[in-house]
Amino acid sequence: MQPTVTDAHLEPAQSADVLAMAVRASTHDGVRPLSEQTVLDVRRLPGSPAGESATSHLLIEEQPDAPRPGVIAYAHVELTDPPSAEIVVDPDHRHAGHGRALAQEVLRRWPTTRFWAHGDLPAARNLFSSLDLAPVRQLWQMTRPLRGEWSELPDVTLPEGFTVRSFELGRDEERWLRVNARAFADHPEQGRMTLGDLRDRTEEPWFDPHGFLLIEHGTDLAAFHWTKVEPAEPGHSVPASGEVYVVGVDPAYQGRGLGKVVTLVGLHHLRNRGLASATLYVEGDNAPALATYHRLGFERSAIDVMYAATSGPA
Repeated sequence: MQPTVTDAHLEPAQSADVLAMAVRASTHDGVRPLSEQTVLDVRRLPGSPAGESATSHLLIEEQPDAPRPGVIAYAHVELTDPPSAEIVVDPDHRHAGHGRALAQEVLRRWPTTRFWAHGDLPAARNLFSSLDLAPVRQLWQMTRPLRGEWSELPDVTLPEGFTVRSFELGRDEERWLRVNARAFADHPEQGRMTLGDLRDRTEEPWFDPHGFLLIEHGTDLAAFHWTKVEPAEPGHSVPASGEVYVVGVDPAYQGRGLGKVVTLVGLHHLRNRGLASATLYVEGDNAPALATYHRLGFERSAIDVMYAATSGPA
C-alpha cells in the first residue's frame, strides 16, 4: 500500500517524534540525517517566529493503533530558489517505500528541489539515482587532531594593527551579519543568514561568546572565527571535538593572509579548551580553501552530497 504523505505545521508531539527519530537514525547510520537549520525549524512550535525563509514539513505517520504510533518518515523542504530538502526514515520502518514516497511528493510539488544525502549512504544514492537525480554539490567534513601525534599547531601572530576579541551579545550582531553577508555572498546557505537565524544559534546550549572570535582593524570587523563545541557526552567532562563553525574574511581585507591567521586563532582556542580534535565543513569544489585546510593538517573524514535533476522538468 502506498504510504500516505501529509504536510503540516508541526505540533509539539510531531516535532518531538521527528527529533527522536533523527536521533535513532543517527545512532543507526553513524551520521546525522538532518542539518542544524532543519533541527531548529523542527523545534519551532506553531505561532513561534519562523524567520524569513519559508519551509514545508511532509510526514508519514504510523496508524494510531500501531505499537508505537507517530511520525515514521519526514521530509523538510526549504523553499528557496531552488528548494532544498532532507529526508529521514525511522530505522524500524525502512524498506517500505517511505523515503521514495516523500521524495516523489517533494518533486511533484517542487520539481527543481535538490536533496541532501548526509554521509552519502548507499540507500540514499540508490534512491536518488532511481529518481534520475545526480550529484551536483559536495560538502566535505574535514578533521585534524589537536592532541597527540601530528597535532602540533603553528604559532599565530596577528598582523600589525589587528586585534582579536570575543563576540558581545547586544553589540556585534548587526555588524557581524553585514560582514558575513559580504564574505559569503555566493554561498547558498551561510550568506542568507538573518538576525533571527543568528539569535536562534546564540540561544543554543552550545553557544559560547568566548569562542566567537572577531578580528578587528580599527573600527572595522575584518574577519571572524566562530567555533562550536557541543556539550560533553554523559560520563565525559570534556567534549571530544570542536568545530570550526564559520570562518569569514571581509572582502575588503582579503588577500592579506587573514584566512589562515583567523583559522589558527580559533584552532588554538579549541586546543586550549582541551579538545582532542577539530572538524570543519567546506565545499568540495573550493580548491583554495581545501589547500589551506590540508596545509593546516585537516583530512577529509566524511562527505555530504546534494542530488538534483541535471536537466529541467519535461
